[in-house]
Amino acid sequence: MRIVIWSLVFLLSTMAYNKLSNINSIPKEIIQKEALALDYDMEKIYALDYLNELRESVGLVKFSTSSILEQSSENHAHYIIENDEPSHYEKANRVSFTGESIADRVEATGYKSSYILENLSTGSRDYKHSIDGLFSAIYHRFGFLDFKINEIGIGISQNSSNKSKTSFVYNMGNSRLNRLCNGNSFHMQGHYVEGACFDRDFKIKEKSFNDSINIIRNSKVVIYPYDNQVDVPPAFFEETPDPLPEHEVSGFPISISFDEEQFTKLELTTFKLFNSENKEITDTLLFDYKSDIHHMFKKFEFALFPLKRLEWNSTYRVKVEYFFDGVKKEKEWNFKTRTFDEKLHIVTAKNYTFNIKKNISEIFYFKPLSQHDNIGDIEYPLSVDVTIIDNNTIRFTAFDNAPSKVELNFGQHKLLVYIE
Repeated sequence: MRIVIWSLVFLLSTMAYNKLSNINSIPKEIIQKEALALDYDMEKIYALDYLNELRESVGLVKFSTSSILEQSSENHAHYIIENDEPSHYEKANRVSFTGESIADRVEATGYKSSYILENLSTGSRDYKHSIDGLFSAIYHRFGFLDFKINEIGIGISQNSSNKSKTSFVYNMGNSRLNRLCNGNSFHMQGHYVEGACFDRDFKIKEKSFNDSINIIRNSKVVIYPYDNQVDVPPAFFEETPDPLPEHEVSGFPISISFDEEQFTKLELTTFKLFNSENKEITDTLLFDYKSDIHHMFKKFEFALFPLKRLEWNSTYRVKVEYFFDGVKKEKEWNFKTRTFDEKLHIVTAKNYTFNIKKNISEIFYFKPLSQHDNIGDIEYPLSVDVTIIDNNTIRFTAFDNAPSKVELNFGQHKLLVYIE
């Protein structure tokens, strides 16, 4: 029997790993499931549209494109694939090196403003997989939802011989601030700002600087998931750096951020999550700039982490209360996790048996037995197909030539499928 190995890719925000099975324990004839080739131009268009849909939905301005930032993103995406080195940093002795840090790389391509941000993912099968993964990764979500940015450059690269190795790089900045840095240094009397450009001696008139920051805003408060959002992934796995190092799987984080330019004194008093039965989910951790173990949160950024996965096809309610200038404010909203057209099976034990029909796809969700429970590598015959939805969920399809019984191993779980 020929066996297909699907090497599960763990999507981290800055790094991804392939965990390969021990091929000595299976038949010699092995076929590795091939990822699809990416159309870079179309993926960039789709990625920009998707990011702008999300930004507009939370009340932020849409991204415009920057050819300079796109070049720096492409350079770094290519470096990652050429060197098989997923990181925000490059090494000077490697091929395709264009700068050690994002600052070095964007300056090398001609960008002048030093207010720049970078998100990246590796191992993503397409733009949506990449962006959804980064939005589940709280530090990188706040990057995409930053109040001060309004332009982006997207770079994509893929290994020609192993198409599962991909890199998506997103460099972001402020177009108005960059234009000021391309102009003349302020030399008249009055208040000015230094350090906003890579040229540290370059001065910007304070009012012009403030205008460049404030004019792109149209929201004081950003929540995510946003009100009435649907198709929200129910889980968070890992990112680098990892806000929950003791958990390999947990629930999708809920966040709220307040514009520091418009809020000077703010106290968050309540941040609660309720399930579809209006029961509060209490097994959570609240992150802010004081409790964040990596000290990456800004002063008015907050995130609530459910320590267990949320459920598929479920509606949740969020309640936040805070004091602003001594006045109590309240905000409530709802969101819904992803729903499948196919039948969903919830596997709650290590060993489970199901009956399915040929040529009809069904979803199997292996409810985590612990905070470390991922399904791992998958081995299956060519007469069936398995598609990974996330690290605990698969789509299974049996073809006409499938045997009457298939046994699958997924990490701690064993699935026995009888096929009609």
